[in-house]
Amino acid sequence: MQPSFTHTMQEEIARLRRVIIAKDSEIIRLTNIINFRAIEHDITPMSIDCVMHHACVFFNMTIDMLTDRNREGERVKARMAACWICNRRYKHTFKSIGRKMAHRDHSTIMNACDKADELMRWDKAFKSQVDMIIKSIENDFIQPHNES
Repeated sequence: MQPSFTHTMQEEIARLRRVIIAKDSEIIRLTNIINFRAIEHDITPMSIDCVMHHACVFFNMTIDMLTDRNREGERVKARMAACWICNRRYKHTFKSIGRKMAHRDHSTIMNACDKADELMRWDKAFKSQVDMIIKSIENDFIQPHNES
């Protein structure tokens, strides 16, 4: 006979799961800060590294998660968004984006941009996500004007 869980045990398990998820999110956030600071000296306002960093922060993942070969939905969307922003918005070449995206071929990046174009036409949520990433990138690099 298998013991049954009491209601309080189930609540405790649910609480512990929430704590673990929160800790995982915090680890990802701190890893992003460390990675961003490590490459900060190479980042220009619209560099590929900068776009990748902002996409990672937005989608709550690390650079390694963004650039790995995993085809899980959120990772694919984050990669497509980063590739589209780099190419369509900031005019980086497919080849240079591919080098930063774990040495992917230029045709893979081109395909990601084309799919992102198509996805943005019918998925308003994805378009909104891309717009929010662009806004966060541009807000980071806008210097306030000094009025004397």
